[in-house]
Amino acid sequence: MSPPGTERPDRDPTSSPFTRDEQDAAEVGLALARAGVYRLLGGAFAYPAEAGLEELGRLAVAAADGPLGAPPLSGPLRALAKAIRESDAGALAQEHVFLFDRQVRCPPYEGAYGDAPQLAGKAAQLADVAGFYAAFGLEPAAARPDSEDHIAAELEFMSALALKEAYLLAEGAADGIEVTRRAQARFLADHLGRWAQALADALREATALPYYAAVGDLLAAWVGAEVSRLAASPLRVQTRLGHDPLQEDGFTCPMAADEVPMDEGPRRG
Repeated sequence: MSPPGTERPDRDPTSSPFTRDEQDAAEVGLALARAGVYRLLGGAFAYPAEAGLEELGRLAVAAADGPLGAPPLSGPLRALAKAIRESDAGALAQEHVFLFDRQVRCPPYEGAYGDAPQLAGKAAQLADVAGFYAAFGLEPAAARPDSEDHIAAELEFMSALALKEAYLLAEGAADGIEVTRRAQARFLADHLGRWAQALADALREATALPYYAAVGDLLAAWVGAEVSRLAASPLRVQTRLGHDPLQEDGFTCPMAADEVPMDEGPRRG
């Protein structure tokens, strides 16, 4: 029996079982995990190399074992991790050319979907994407100034925003957190969330390799989950319209002039 005056009041059943510090740490961990999945997907669209596949495998396993590794994402994450382990870099390189170069069966550019292939629409769309990047101090690499709307660039931008959110959460910067979350929701609504499903569908239809099929599955599941998480409302395009001859060259990710480690912020312009 406790001494008089030391009895603990009954816990409010509606209160959180976690302390404020524990909740903050969980939010930081979730933001970092989200950044990791975006980085994983962005890297999956790069030209395959042995060292790059090893890094992607580590990211896939970390994501599957982390706070996001529950249904409905656990299946696509583990399927991609398995496909990476069982893939040959040479075979993937040939498939990459088959899918994304030459006849471009799966255009990896936002401008190839919806009504953007019209010149005026494409110019406005590229300017809007570039405006998002510039607002957060990011810019395309000088070697590929026309690649703002490549799927890898858009995924890496979202990864950078999630990393920024994690930093602001750790610092307790409430205003900055809100601005960064609004930017993520808007970018999903205006850009990535509009066409990711169409690209995923095209990829799964065109490829014969489990690796790229798994990339398509994860892309569709992940962007769908993020749209729900951030309450975004994209007007999705269903199919690719037309072919953009300006996009035929091989891709160098415009955000990858300097590699962005998981524990560092995005490269500043």
